[in-house]
Amino acid sequence: MVPSDQQACDAALFDALAQSGQSNRSFLRSRWFTAGARSPDETLVLRDATGAPLAAIALAGRRKGPLRLREVGGCYWPFRGIPIAEDATAETLAPALRSERQRLGAVWRLGPAEDADPALATLLAAARQAGWTVLSRPLGQVFELDLSALGDGGDWPSSKTKRKNRWRKRRLEEDGGPLRTEVFSGSDWTADQRDAMAAIEAASWLGKLDDGGDTKFRDPAMRRYWEELCEDPKLADMLFGSLMWIGEVPAAFTFGIEAGDTRYYVANNYDERFTKFGPGRVLLYDDFARAADRGIARISWGLGDAGYKGEMGAQPGPEMVDLLFVRGRLPAMLLRRWWERPQ
Repeated sequence: MVPSDQQACDAALFDALAQSGQSNRSFLRSRWFTAGARSPDETLVLRDATGAPLAAIALAGRRKGPLRLREVGGCYWPFRGIPIAEDATAETLAPALRSERQRLGAVWRLGPAEDADPALATLLAAARQAGWTVLSRPLGQVFELDLSALGDGGDWPSSKTKRKNRWRKRRLEEDGGPLRTEVFSGSDWTADQRDAMAAIEAASWLGKLDDGGDTKFRDPAMRRYWEELCEDPKLADMLFGSLMWIGEVPAAFTFGIEAGDTRYYVANNYDERFTKFGPGRVLLYDDFARAADRGIARISWGLGDAGYKGEMGAQPGPEMVDLLFVRGRLPAMLLRRWWERPQ
């Protein structure tokens, strides 16, 4: 379907706002919200009194418990967000939100979101000024690697870890054949590599779950999302990945999106037949070294510590929250207990 002039204009505004805001949020481009089957029901462009764009919101309909509400769309991870102009303030954004209250609705949702995000702080302050009560539900804590601090420390990974990784590589080769690693971005990512990543997911612990697991490449709909994301050259350049082969067998992969000085890991996995010698861990250490060489300061590694994250130097980072924006004191009181209860 050929996009309308209005859709093209909205897409251009999304992209311009994403480009002008915080660099680590620059992936919040139009294609982030429209790839695959994720096209929003409605797009709002919020403007200041002079007509200059302040923010853009892509809204999709969804049922959540007893509610049918509108929510900010886009991929669930690294987070859902709204591209906001760098010079936007709560005072300039509040009137724009107020003017769109009918289209936003009495209840709308944004989540997951990083509670330490300065752009989110601006949005929350503006929404409260515009008459919404914001209910927050904790989702967990992101674990991060501070590559700058670890690098400045001079002994990360430790000499012992480096020796261990060299030993792991030798044992993997002895078991399966020559080890090689392919590194790619979304600009040169091939269908064969995606097939290999899907094969790793199928052979991993995730692929053995009864419901098939939350796979990114074995699941046709999710794979299509990432493929269509690459139709935007800017987003394609932000995607990164690495794929380890042992002989002719795809053994492990990493995958994510890089924005500003931050790498967000969307997925990393390995074939369980090689568990004993840790191909996933070996690949991650090599991946972090490449990221440090590129000047990446922060690795955002997803919710919780599966054990290996802390062992590799990760520390607790921002809290992730799920936010419900509610107009009216009584509806907010009625919804608070349901929304904020522990999950």
